Amino acid sequence: MAYKPNPNTSKEDIHRLDKLFYYIGSRWVMIPLWLASVALGTFISWHENDWTWIARFGAIGVMIGTLLTLSPLFRDGIYLSNAEAFAFASLDKEGKTTSTSPESRSTSINIVIGVALIIVSSVINAFGDWIAKAVL
Repeated sequence: MAYKPNPNTSKEDIHRLDKLFYYIGSRWVMIPLWLASVALGTFISWHENDWTWIARFGAIGVMIGTLLTLSPLFRDGIYLSNAEAFAFASLDKEGKTTSTSPESRSTSINIVIGVALIIVSSVINAFGDWIAKAVL
């Protein structure tokens, strides 16, 4: 399950966050995170006798499920997952085949931004009031 990029892949086709997105797209990582989220929410709810905590951790579960659902968009790498939709292959500066273009790489950055928005929004949705109380 370890991330192993193809050694013949052009450096232009590799995004610096590909390794992280590889694991975000893995059910072997995301399902245990989802189970841990539900278990932790249940434990805290029971311990604090405040069942709103289960809803908070449920929001985190929604984020995890959304990311896993979106995994086909980035499992092969942020740039390479969408390469077929944009351009024909060409050669990079090192003579290796590149499957992406500057335009497709720019569009693929939307995946990174979207995932960041899902994560931040889910945390705010679940814990925004708690975070505000802790900070203010």
